[in-house]
Amino acid sequence: MPLGPLGVTALLAALDWGAWDWATNSNQTTVGLIAGLLMAPIAVAFAWSLVRVVIAVARLAVARLTDETRLERPPTEAPPLERPFDIEAQGDHRLAA
Repeated sequence: MPLGPLGVTALLAALDWGAWDWATNSNQTTVGLIAGLLMAPIAVAFAWSLVRVVIAVARLAVARLTDETRLERPPTEAPPLERPFDIEAQGDHRLAA
């Protein structure tokens, strides 16, 4: 599951938002501008990572559901095997030729 990239992009987004918030509150225009410009690509990367995690979780859920349905099916019964004709068991019942 791609949790690593999601964690990294979440950390980058939090750091970028913190830098932007600090820069706008302390009149650091250059840092605020850089952090503001980087916010959009980081947000897109975070959204993409989140979509990948959701897809991976959905695949796991579907695989688990299909495995459970395979296990819940009753086993198929094999057709009864016919015994071959046993001439000794027939004893005196002989066929007319």
